[in-house]
Amino acid sequence: MVPIMRKTRGEVVEGVAFQFCKVATVAFILGRWTLPVAAALASGLYVWAYFSGKRDTRCVLRYPLFIAAFWGIVSGFAFWFTIRPQALHDLMRSAGLPV
Repeated sequence: MVPIMRKTRGEVVEGVAFQFCKVATVAFILGRWTLPVAAALASGLYVWAYFSGKRDTRCVLRYPLFIAAFWGIVSGFAFWFTIRPQALHDLMRSAGLPV
């Protein structure tokens, strides 16, 4: 029987810090393209996972195709607003929001 090793509080906190380190590294490299690229990759990878037999995930949204659809939509809008930043200002102005 193998003893179960519990993580120390420091190891748990370092694990969370490492997740944010990965996000910050991607954001540093991609800059304003972080959201559209990451969302597109997440969408594509969840579709791949689904067709590879994975029917549930640890993600809050639980179902790979639902997650893929959500991030696909986010990616599409993010690419559009990154390529055409004026479109976001026009949309906000037409909604009566301060720009």
